[in-house]
Amino acid sequence: MPERYQPAASRDMAIFNAAGAGAVVPGSALMLAFAGSQVLVDLAGPPRFPSFYEIAAWVPADAELHHLGHWEGQALFAVALDKQSGLDESLDWMDLRRLLGVLDESLFYVAGRATQILDWARNHRFCGRCGAPTARHEGGERALVCTRCGFGAYPRINPCVIAIVTRGDEILLARAHRFANGMFSALAGFMEVGETAEQTLIREVREEVGVEIGDIRYFASQSWPFPSNLMLAYLAEYAGGEIRLQEEEIAEAGFFHYTDLPLLPPAGSIARAMIDHFVAERTAHHA
Repeated sequence: MPERYQPAASRDMAIFNAAGAGAVVPGSALMLAFAGSQVLVDLAGPPRFPSFYEIAAWVPADAELHHLGHWEGQALFAVALDKQSGLDESLDWMDLRRLLGVLDESLFYVAGRATQILDWARNHRFCGRCGAPTARHEGGERALVCTRCGFGAYPRINPCVIAIVTRGDEILLARAHRFANGMFSALAGFMEVGETAEQTLIREVREEVGVEIGDIRYFASQSWPFPSNLMLAYLAEYAGGEIRLQEEEIAEAGFFHYTDLPLLPPAGSIARAMIDHFVAERTAHHA
């Protein structure tokens, strides 16, 4: 957890839920205001998020605010808004993906958390079991509770595995059909019920490119808010097989020498971090 960000404690959230937004949101609070996938950003200098004071006139009195905690001592809230006209000319709506590598990494993490919480709140206004309206958890947990049957809906996290497969000085990268700009990346896929992360990794690599892997080593994890994924990253060694594409998903795949790589994912993504790690490791090996 980034030290500059202090998540909201259950006690603080319980006070906020009971008191209502107007009683507890200071004007200096930072606002993660989203309209769909776009977030309101002040572009007058280094990108920053506006304060509640700056956008208070455009926040409806009945807007649902979500207490996220504190960023460098300032209270932090997320809110869903309709796109507004008449905002300060320095404020603009930007797709969150465009801020990857532009925003401070810790602040991008907080923005990703905000959009996932807003999606969860929008999708669970009614109980998935009986259809009755939901309300916030009285004890301050991040949950929406059915007012009739008591069923609780918590923010959903989708676990995924992602891996780079290496063969000496080469790395296996693939281009998905959705990467229209020609970008190649690591192989990735969602975990199925009952699988371990390692089992998912072996299955996904075999399905997508037809090769076998071994010597699987954990690398790191990353919260990835597109839409609500937890990326579990691994390094693996090529163990055999010929590349055979899963054509409905993969457009191209191949082994690339570490000195001659294609267009790569942006800085800030865990895929790029793994690729950079491999390049640095091979460069040091040959130095």
